[in-house]
Amino acid sequence: MSSVSGRRAFAVGVLALLAGCATEPPPLSPADRAAVARVQATLAALHGFRAQFLQTGPGQADSVGTVWYDPGALRLDYVLPQSMAVVASGRQLVARRASDGATTRIALAANPLGLLLAQPLRLTGGAIRITNIQRTPGILQVSLARADDPAQGLLTLIFADRGRRLDLTGLEAIDRRNVRTRFHLYNEQSGLTFPPGSFTPPA
Repeated sequence: MSSVSGRRAFAVGVLALLAGCATEPPPLSPADRAAVARVQATLAALHGFRAQFLQTGPGQADSVGTVWYDPGALRLDYVLPQSMAVVASGRQLVARRASDGATTRIALAANPLGLLLAQPLRLTGGAIRITNIQRTPGILQVSLARADDPAQGLLTLIFADRGRRLDLTGLEAIDRRNVRTRFHLYNEQSGLTFPPGSFTPPA
């Protein structure tokens, strides 16, 4: 494969990894509004968050690594199947593959991760549309899209519902071709202080 083709495939892979779509949302019931308020409070208090992740999809091979999150910034450090750093902050996402230095930049305005990184992060009455809420015993899932352009991406936040608190345990994206990518989070920690430069995009 040529270097140009390889870089194009890398860019397409990153887009497929993090893209999404959305459908028309149902109206929110009083129970839905209460669930959204809980999620809003949880995200507002989520600082210095770090966890290991297992990514399933797209493709056959699973990926593993570490996710770092502070309000307005996200970092994914992949270790398997290949080393790659993905940093999302400000207005763009930057992904750099360690093996050959191939770098891809994606505007967060056209990426569902931008929904999680909006500052201030408001789930209602602003730029975010709630498209779906699902509650099962011990689990709460809330799906988000851009209010002005839902086709740009769908992002589902998955929480373990422990009664008095919610713990973020997963993220899921579905792209326009119905390709699903899911991050299962484990060994979560919060309230950490990250070293300076943790969210500096890779050169």
